[in-house]
Amino acid sequence: MDQKIKRLMEFIDASPTPYHAVDNLIGMLDAAGAQRLDERQVWQLEPGAMYYVSRSGNSLIAFRMGLRFSGDTGFLLAGAHTDSPSLKLRPEKQLKSKGYLRLALESYGSPILSGWLDRPLGVAGNVAVREGSDIHSRLFVSDKPFAVIPNLAIHLNREINKGFEYNLHQQMPAVFGLARAENQEESQAGGSHAEREISEILERIGEQMAVDPANIVSADLRLFDYGPSQIIGEELINAPRLDDLAGCLAVMEAFSASEAQEATQLACFFDAEEIGSMTPGGAQSAYLRDILARIVLASRNSGQDFYRALANSACISVDASQAWHPGYPEKFDEFYTPVLGKGIAVKSNANMNYATDFTSLQIAETAAAKAHLQIQRYMARADIQPGKTIGPITASRTGISTVDVGHPMLAMHAIRETIAASDHLDMIAFLRAFYS
Repeated sequence: MDQKIKRLMEFIDASPTPYHAVDNLIGMLDAAGAQRLDERQVWQLEPGAMYYVSRSGNSLIAFRMGLRFSGDTGFLLAGAHTDSPSLKLRPEKQLKSKGYLRLALESYGSPILSGWLDRPLGVAGNVAVREGSDIHSRLFVSDKPFAVIPNLAIHLNREINKGFEYNLHQQMPAVFGLARAENQEESQAGGSHAEREISEILERIGEQMAVDPANIVSADLRLFDYGPSQIIGEELINAPRLDDLAGCLAVMEAFSASEAQEATQLACFFDAEEIGSMTPGGAQSAYLRDILARIVLASRNSGQDFYRALANSACISVDASQAWHPGYPEKFDEFYTPVLGKGIAVKSNANMNYATDFTSLQIAETAAAKAHLQIQRYMARADIQPGKTIGPITASRTGISTVDVGHPMLAMHAIRETIAASDHLDMIAFLRAFYS
């Protein structure tokens, strides 16, 4: 197995939530000698040196200072998002019915719900724990499968294979155990839930973390597929959260392997893309613009230098692309649909759901030519509007010419998705050419 493909699978398996993804990316930056910056401190930046700034624990911007002043040379940015569609827990809520302990869930983004049923699920996230007079955040991953969302037997739902809409509130709460005998009394409302001062789920998490559950102040927890990433045959990667952890690692691989250039290079990893990017570390925030401004200000500033730097810059937004699905040919425009294994896709949309326009397309064409790669084009059918990416958000907030590219992918937003290994290698080579 190619080492880059092995690293991708290991990265995905070690990153069940955006918090873990950012923690692992920071580990790679630390190993490469990057210096951590604090937004509350004054920055002293050296040409050619690597730095990074994290916000909220689930967003990250890394940069390598250019050898010339940014006002003259601009920035080379590549970005991806750390989050994936998932099911989030409401850990304070206690659900119990006929002795079954269940997890109250809500949808994060737009996951395909049916894939989450009847498989071992883990729990992972970030937990705020009171320690004395302080509160510290600690990453959590369950050390074994934690829950299952069971389907109804086909004998009781004969129409299920004709299509069935799952009700997230009623049918999707996951079973994670049986109530202890002394706690099996049900509520008068029919046994759907019974309130306790500390929920059973928080007690179990506290037990694994070796903390008093009463000291758990808050938690951001999600279910995840407990099964590892897999190679299907010789070429296909089947794994959870490929959208967009594959993009994240491709950006980091290319950024880490690049050398300092005249222009400052940035690798951006934003949270909350799946829910609109409206967070302190999302693409809709001032996060990126703040970092770019501070890079210019830390060097020198004549008032217009920041705006000159933006005008001299280029950006690549890396996210998944719909790939041709042989079972649903009617859903695609046959002239503008990529297939797995034929190279990365450049994504366009007349309504600018993607940032690519006739000018920024030159960014992709130039990088692909330099890397000696073939690229594919993706446009949705004229009667279907695709999802959005961080690309148009970044372009509109900074004015930087931006192109959207992605790994061609099957089953986007499913609990497990599929890409071609060769397309991931092409993406890394493409981004390395861009950074150079």
